[in-house]
Amino acid sequence: KMIYEATSLGGVESLVECPFNSSHMMIPEDVRYAAGLVPGYVRMSIGIEDIEDLWADIERGFANV
Repeated sequence: KMIYEATSLGGVESLVECPFNSSHMMIPEDVRYAAGLVPGYVRMSIGIEDIEDLWADIERGFANV
């Protein structure tokens, strides 16, 4: 597993986060919806890992949805 769910703190690793329930949690819900930040919205930050490893991890993730 190369990609983890976490809020980015400026590192070089690949991450995913769900802003609705994490980084934007303190913003009122109606404002989040108006901005397009809805439950299920996922932000992916790609790091410096080998691209083939990342693709394999992404494919594994989609296969398990």
